[in-house]
Amino acid sequence: MDATDRLMPGPEGKTPRFYEVDRGNKTESYISAVSGNPVVPEHIMLKEKRPDPEEPAPQKPWERPPVVARPKNPDQIGLSEEELEEFRNDPCWKFIRTVLFILFWLIWLALFAAAILLVCLSPACIVREKPNWWQTAVAYHVWIPSFQDSDGDGVGDVEGLIDRLDQLRKSGVQTVWPSPFLISDDEKTAVRSFSQMDPKLGVNQKADELIEKIHEKEMKIVISIPIATTSLEHEWFLNSASASKTPNANYSQFYTWVSKAADSNFFAEHKNLFYLHEKANNNLFVPGNSKSAVLNWQNSNLREHMFNALSNWIDRGIDGFELLGIEYLARTPNGTEPEWNAIYDVIRDIRFHVDTYSNESTIAKGKKIALFSTREEAKEKDKKRMAKAGLDTVINYELGEVEKDTKICHKNEGSVATCVHEILSDVLLFHSLNEQVWPHWRFGSPDLARLASRVGSRPHAQLLMMLQMVLPGTNNIYYGEEIGMRNLANDSRVPPQRGAMQWDDSLNGGFTSAISPPVPSNIDVANINWKRQYSEPQSTLKIFAKLAKLRQREDALKTGATLIGRLVDGAFTVTRFNNFENRTTGNIYVAALNFAEHPVKLPLTDLPNNEKLQKTTIVTATSNCEAFYARQTVDFGGKEVELEPNQGVVFRYSA
Repeated sequence: MDATDRLMPGPEGKTPRFYEVDRGNKTESYISAVSGNPVVPEHIMLKEKRPDPEEPAPQKPWERPPVVARPKNPDQIGLSEEELEEFRNDPCWKFIRTVLFILFWLIWLALFAAAILLVCLSPACIVREKPNWWQTAVAYHVWIPSFQDSDGDGVGDVEGLIDRLDQLRKSGVQTVWPSPFLISDDEKTAVRSFSQMDPKLGVNQKADELIEKIHEKEMKIVISIPIATTSLEHEWFLNSASASKTPNANYSQFYTWVSKAADSNFFAEHKNLFYLHEKANNNLFVPGNSKSAVLNWQNSNLREHMFNALSNWIDRGIDGFELLGIEYLARTPNGTEPEWNAIYDVIRDIRFHVDTYSNESTIAKGKKIALFSTREEAKEKDKKRMAKAGLDTVINYELGEVEKDTKICHKNEGSVATCVHEILSDVLLFHSLNEQVWPHWRFGSPDLARLASRVGSRPHAQLLMMLQMVLPGTNNIYYGEEIGMRNLANDSRVPPQRGAMQWDDSLNGGFTSAISPPVPSNIDVANINWKRQYSEPQSTLKIFAKLAKLRQREDALKTGATLIGRLVDGAFTVTRFNNFENRTTGNIYVAALNFAEHPVKLPLTDLPNNEKLQKTTIVTATSNCEAFYARQTVDFGGKEVELEPNQGVVFRYSA
């Protein structure tokens, strides 16, 4: 049998293979012989593995493996790893690398330090402070007896005011100012109690309900406090007049008493003594009442009682006070003139108490209580001193004196445009130069003739409403002015400016169900009423509501700068814009008003960022305006606006 016979036959057509031997305990030589692989003797293997003198020595564990040279890639840019290797330990390149490394970190540290210095030394960004609630408020001054009767006796009451709060909220009112409020003899300064609401308006608990309901609708409430006078029927006066009795001894100095009066206009007799009172006035509708006894604020006991009265109303929820009659807080020795330096000291003490009590009260919890007042014929320096003494605002009375064909608005002018523009320019300039005196505007009040009657034109009254609502600061709106109410006839049983509120065209304008109410309605109630104007697309009420709501959210109208344009043939513009860090941002609002009896083209070249006038949006327009309507897009790229007679429009464009 030859060698091939020792092979196992493989599958047909395939090369046979040797046996595969199980190693077990068999020797290598046996396995090699069986499998056909001869075993080389060990001494021969050693001889064959003698080192080659050209072969490099074995690599030590701590040595870097040699770089194997590779053929250079023709597409490679720069040196290869192998070419760079020879510079690794080169002393020159080591020095250069060390220097660059140190320079990198030095430069990085220098830039970091420069960034910190830049942050520390740069002027701080101007932070936009949120204005206090009263700084942008639209305060609705309600004469309660003429606003809404709830029980059919023909006189308005607090329950009726509560019933109408929804309408006030809808029209954009943010603050309610009810008058009269405290029980008094004259519905003003002859107050009988500083803690009790006038019972003719409702029970005292209704005052707390009114405050609660107003707050539920996220509105504020302010009341008028006769800070310097009381009625002769007030408990303090009665006790002071009987101070000889031991229980009343502490009240002896609550008022100013003299044994002999020098001026009967300021002193009146009571039990063989004379007390100081407000200047006597024979006109029922003009402030001044000999029955209003003047308090002595120099007496510490009196101050404590008055501070307690203010604290009581703060805890009951009142958000602000109008201080009535501040000119009587201190008087000259003969009582005929106010002593203003002493008055300012008293105002400071009132401010300190109100702030301190509000911060310490667990009920008020530190809320800001607004204090404001007015001083007829106050000069600019007087307003500054009143603000410095602690009043948050001093009401600008000047525009309340605007009346057609008077010494202020001469009949030769034809309209009130010239006098309004002149007064407004002066007052705005004063406020721009004295930012500590916050603007507070009043066009109407319970003691002034209604605006539409004073200016002799309801369209002009509508223009003035539009103007007032774009002015900076706090705004007082007398009830009914938002629908253009006029005075009653002069033979009415109440002051002409205190007619019944005209809610709708029903009997008595929706004011009362009484057949012959003591507070009458005007004869134009069928056409001039709240319900009708609220349903119309353009009306005095819609102008008021639109702008009142915008004032709550637009920075330009809340705290922006004000620019009054020059008077052009009975027309002018008022512009409000937000000037932040010396640049104009946000929306710019412009009121263009034409008081003339003919069309006027008003130039817009002085407006800020006037190159953006190509895309302008109409905000609101007067009810007699047909060319413009709300949300209309207009191109004023020609930098002028043409207005028809007695028309006005408010538009905005982006800065």
